[in-house]
Amino acid sequence: MVNLQLNVSSSSALRLARLKDIPQIGMIAASSFFYSSWFTYERSHHGKYPTDTLSSYRNSFRNAILDPDSIVLVVQDNLDQSESKHVHEALAGVYPPFEEQIPRDSLNKGKAVVSVATLPLLPGSLRHGQFQPNGTVHQTLTIRF
Repeated sequence: MVNLQLNVSSSSALRLARLKDIPQIGMIAASSFFYSSWFTYERSHHGKYPTDTLSSYRNSFRNAILDPDSIVLVVQDNLDQSESKHVHEALAGVYPPFEEQIPRDSLNKGKAVVSVATLPLLPGSLRHGQFQPNGTVHQTLTIRF
């Protein structure tokens, strides 16, 4: 048995994902998987419906964040102001302004989520429910397109 201790705080670069990270996580996921062969198969109409692609990724990560048997981690780094110029052309038309995708507390610090990972817990794990952000039961998320 391996004992893994993960120290994740809101001030470190690695931390638990929050519901308010979802708009940015959706862009990261869509951008990251855009060139994979699976993306083309799974999302064959992504060019015609790019907002559906973003909504799908956002919903998947929302479900994972709220799942007591999942751990969703993000890495924050310095915000690159030219990031929108490097987004694939198929996503550029739906790339939201920073103010709509980056939580204000992060934006004020010049930080942005740059990576995301979802880790499932083993069935029957004693860690069940320990990696959900505080107050997720009552949090709501509004995403405008």
